[in-house]
Amino acid sequence: MAVLLIDTTYFLTVGVLGRDPFWVESSTDHVEKLAPLAQRALEESGEEVEKVEVMAGPGPFTGLRAGMAFAKGFSLARGIPLSAGSLLFAESIWARKEGAKGIVAAVNDARRRQAYFQIFDEEGGELSSMDISSPAKIAQVCMNLKQPFSLIGLPGPYFDKIEEALSEAGAEFKSLKRPAGSKEWMESMHESVKQRPLPVLPIYLRDADAIPLFEGKKDAPSQISADNLLWSLS
Repeated sequence: MAVLLIDTTYFLTVGVLGRDPFWVESSTDHVEKLAPLAQRALEESGEEVEKVEVMAGPGPFTGLRAGMAFAKGFSLARGIPLSAGSLLFAESIWARKEGAKGIVAAVNDARRRQAYFQIFDEEGGELSSMDISSPAKIAQVCMNLKQPFSLIGLPGPYFDKIEEALSEAGAEFKSLKRPAGSKEWMESMHESVKQRPLPVLPIYLRDADAIPLFEGKKDAPSQISADNLLWSLS
């Protein structure tokens, strides 16, 4: 069964299971590039897709909505099943395939000098719930484990900051920087959906950046005060 896999939790990755995916090292071009890359992936595979699987997050607001909307639209148009999975659990699976032993701390860039994270034991069990915090606080959570662990995530400044915080705290850990686009990463995404399917709903862990300026029908845009506008932009 051919499976179309979509990951817009930060970078954009899309492809057919068992083949090298297409990916874009950008966190802002999901809407414009997802459909064309999906079309290329389907054309090159030459297979009839029978299922869609998408990473539900956690991740930034716009990227997740773009991935979810496309996945749902594709599924409805083709009349095929749609499933979702956890990015952080997929990262823990990928880490095991790369030889990680014991505890795994999976992370994803959340912008605003923060990261999404979750900790898993050697069997893949959840030692913590999904959360969002600063590199320093993530380092403290990992230090509380009081044993060696592996840190897994996309490379980037956020990952470097977490490594730095862990090193300063004297943690004993191994870093594994996963690629955004590889056949192995697609297989790990698929395994996460297969082992722990999630509702097809985006996992944000943080409110959207947009702030309503007025509430209720009695308030008209012309009545927005300068104070409210300045507050919304702060």
